[in-house]
Amino acid sequence: MFTQRPSAGRLRGRLGELKSVVDLLDSVATGHGAILLVDGAPGIGKTRLLAAAEDRARHHGFSLARAHADELPRPLPLAPLFSGLDLAPPGGTQARAPATQGQMLACLEKLAVHTGKLAARGPVFITLDDVQWADATTIAALRALPTWLAEYPIGWVLVRRTGPRDPPIDWLFGEWEHLGAPRIALGPLADDAVADVIADVLRARPDSDLLAMAHGAAGNPLLVRALLDGLRDEGGVAIAGGRARLLSGQPPGQVREVVHDWVMRLSPTARHLCDIAASLDRSFAVDDVAGLLGWPNEQVQPALQEIVAADLLITVEKDVLAFHHELVRQSVADRVPAAVRLALRGQVAGTRRLSTALAAAPMIDRRREGAAARSRVKVHHPLRWVDECADRPQRAAEGWDGLTGTERTVAELVTQGLTNREVAARIFLSPHTVSFHLRKVYRKLGIRSRVDLTRASLHRERELRSADDLTARALM
Repeated sequence: MFTQRPSAGRLRGRLGELKSVVDLLDSVATGHGAILLVDGAPGIGKTRLLAAAEDRARHHGFSLARAHADELPRPLPLAPLFSGLDLAPPGGTQARAPATQGQMLACLEKLAVHTGKLAARGPVFITLDDVQWADATTIAALRALPTWLAEYPIGWVLVRRTGPRDPPIDWLFGEWEHLGAPRIALGPLADDAVADVIADVLRARPDSDLLAMAHGAAGNPLLVRALLDGLRDEGGVAIAGGRARLLSGQPPGQVREVVHDWVMRLSPTARHLCDIAASLDRSFAVDDVAGLLGWPNEQVQPALQEIVAADLLITVEKDVLAFHHELVRQSVADRVPAAVRLALRGQVAGTRRLSTALAAAPMIDRRREGAAARSRVKVHHPLRWVDECADRPQRAAEGWDGLTGTERTVAELVTQGLTNREVAARIFLSPHTVSFHLRKVYRKLGIRSRVDLTRASLHRERELRSADDLTARALM
């Protein structure tokens, strides 16, 4: 029924939350059921807290059952609970056809009887992770079963990821909270807890630069761990004499992977707005984003609120937002071509200058001066910038033959995803020399970033394959 979770080291910065777990276990030990509700943003440590809670429960002699709702729907409603209790559904059916009310009642009764038998032998601890993905029948069961089994020593912990409003889950958590169930919201780790996590993972105390970069995770444990593992794997941190010294100023690949997963859960419109916002300053006005898109503020608000709900943006003041995690902003901005980022910032600066000039003009002249000023401003939008830059890979590919042998080697290794330091180690040069050659490559190809270089390389490979195909057909 219970599979041991892999150990993730000591749980840091969660004394208050662990006390809530201990209070739950103490309440159940008296012979009555109890329930604990946990909310938390992506990566904030919900699953890690569950592991610590299960360790405490097992130490106190509880039988453990772990359920998990899947993002992809399972064939049978109530499947998370049946699976967590190692129980086959009535009749063993796994049919995808909608179950009747009678079948659902039979399932609930079987779950209740089985769980009651377990509790008759001793206290039981049941956890359900990712409740936000539970089907409607499982949600109804999570309201009914703890009530039916209230006189049994059963502890329930329901954990959900915060995000866009989900009325059924909101109802479930709100109903149990109304009935007296304690509810905790996992917040970010404090700075001292983050420093302790770094010391645990790297077995060394961090220097000020590493602490500053870790501060960009805004206390999110998953981001902190991805940062540390990535820096260690990519040689971005040196450890000597019990001290960890930061060597790289760029987020490692593991951070970018975590951020990519979070961003891809957004709607296409929200992802697009996220790219635009990351290209601006850390904080930005809603007017800036709306102006860049040429949309009214009301049109961008829903997508921005979706990003806020995903804990990627926070509200600084009215109509001013900021990225919650600097590491997220950096990782998202790195996906946007450098030319687009520069153009976006220039457009915002130009718009602000225009607004300031219009505000300073006499009222009688504002309409005439505004029309004249706007006629001199070339309004761009992000998608058009992408179109204008679309031929850059082709132009860069045409200049590939002008590279020296060393420049071509550096360029090819960089397009494989290697850092300057890794390229230097591969071809026995210093990182400074690699940077020098890479700048020459950029200048010769007329590009500005690794992204442009990768696109140019792909474009060149496609052209070479096309030429080879034509040659092969000509020889046939």
